[in-house]
Amino acid sequence: MTKKLLTALIILSLFIQSAYGLFSPRALGMGSAYTALADDAYAAYWNPAGLAIDPGIDLAGHYQVNNRNQQIGDNAFALKACFEVPMSPFAWIAGVGLASIFAYQGARYMADQGIVKKGWGREGEVIERKESVAEDVKTDEEAKIAAGKEPVRIPISRKEVAKKAIKQVGKATLKIGENLVEAAVKGAARQSRHYYYTPRWYRPNYYRPTYWDNRYDYREKELTPQGKAQFAGGISIMSDRNELQNQNTRWYTFSVASGYGEVVALGGNLNIYDLEVTSVSPSIRGFGAGLDLGGMVRFSDKLSFGMTVKEILTTDIKFEDGSVRRYQMTVNGGVALKPYQPITLAADVHNIFGQYGNDPTMHYGVEVRPIYGVAVRAGLDNENKTAGASFGVGDFIIDYAILGGVYNRTQMVGVTWTL
Repeated sequence: MTKKLLTALIILSLFIQSAYGLFSPRALGMGSAYTALADDAYAAYWNPAGLAIDPGIDLAGHYQVNNRNQQIGDNAFALKACFEVPMSPFAWIAGVGLASIFAYQGARYMADQGIVKKGWGREGEVIERKESVAEDVKTDEEAKIAAGKEPVRIPISRKEVAKKAIKQVGKATLKIGENLVEAAVKGAARQSRHYYYTPRWYRPNYYRPTYWDNRYDYREKELTPQGKAQFAGGISIMSDRNELQNQNTRWYTFSVASGYGEVVALGGNLNIYDLEVTSVSPSIRGFGAGLDLGGMVRFSDKLSFGMTVKEILTTDIKFEDGSVRRYQMTVNGGVALKPYQPITLAADVHNIFGQYGNDPTMHYGVEVRPIYGVAVRAGLDNENKTAGASFGVGDFIIDYAILGGVYNRTQMVGVTWTL
């Protein structure tokens, strides 16, 4: 299994040339109304809690067919691994509580050291993560030169940054080590799903559910998520050499999530940002990090609610010439309704509180799954019309999306390997 994953990662890194980083054709085809639905390898971007939905391993990558992306996002792939085990709700709640204490104490320690800062209520200019910081950093450089101050570059070494980060994380871990409770989670649950018709090219995998499945359909409790806890992790990597933005961008996202009975789930991302401004010579490199949190509640197999807070904590992005920038904190919320099993309706509000003078945006989507292995969808992404489709072939799901409005009929194709 490890060799297969490494081989797939190498192939993706060689052949994926242009993609919307971490965005997902399925999500964009539904108008970006995905906060309450995210359950695939790209859930980290939309709602990290969704990684704990649908056990299994996903490896995904996307290719942008036309219209070079003028936002941040190019070569990208994501890995999701989710497992579940029988567990009492009290044991799961206790475990999540201990993990929360660990995370809170760790963040507090980092804040006391001046390493991380809160992402809300702070003065100063902020930018969205999909936007480039190149022009702002270049302006700072030019202002210093105009004032007669020769810019001083303090080289930033990725190796040194990694060493310092590991050292600080190690100190934080030791600081609160007494609160840790080690647990070994073993075993895997069985999943199953019946469907009225399944095409020959894509049969249900009873041990590997996808978004065509409703695991609560079964009378046998052992085939459902009832009485089981889900544990998941994910890695997302995006690399973008974007001449239109005068910026080279690398994002590394490490995610963890846990849920119980696939009724409630919590998750978080640690985002590492490695940016390079290419519009000046020599180029200027900057590093930073941020923390996202997400939650999902499924009131029934027909109704679910999700919320995610992006950049709730941040280290700021510090550049070699002394410039400092940070991504804005954003709160997104969404609801999804399945009036009938083959139909899903979704609605999202992004930037709910209209922070930093940016208005909230509305997003709507519908997905219809007429037979197992086939799905069609349409959406309204802040007044931009979108559409898409998915087809299951063997162990692969092929996704397609076309985006109208400001996206100028951009087309995307993606592949997810369900291991």
